[in-house]
Amino acid sequence: MLQDRFDPIVDSTTGRDLIPSMVYGRNLRDQEFGGMYCALLTVNSSVVSAGIFRIFGCEVAELPLVATSSDNQGQGCFQSLFSCIERLLWFLNVRNIVLPAADEAESIWTDKFGFKKITLDQLSEYRKGYQMMTFKGTSMLQKSVPKYQFISKSKEDS
Repeated sequence: MLQDRFDPIVDSTTGRDLIPSMVYGRNLRDQEFGGMYCALLTVNSSVVSAGIFRIFGCEVAELPLVATSSDNQGQGCFQSLFSCIERLLWFLNVRNIVLPAADEAESIWTDKFGFKKITLDQLSEYRKGYQMMTFKGTSMLQKSVPKYQFISKSKEDS
């Protein structure tokens, strides 16, 4: 699905499409894709939305690629998947999520999901410690991981 929704992300040295390496967490010569996870939302055994993410400890996680199948766009599928990713990150005590946003998608991330542009100073700090994915023609956005409260059932409610 990611390859259907995106043009190939080509390594300038080898000419190789990086999307399969990202999905499977394969390292290449100059690219470190280890620790990448692919989260999927399925409906009736069909994948309808996918997101690739990587966690860099408690400070930050990145979400470099997301996609929803053409037939399921506009139905809230990615919102459901993103909510699950946020809850997982909260549970793991991750504080921030960053992502590269294409110009045409930036308003969706800022208006629907609450992201903001990263300051150059903050981006510089992140890049010192983490090999984050950045793509030509994108802006880096950031959001704090929201706090969630789990409500457990008591024995009297059962």
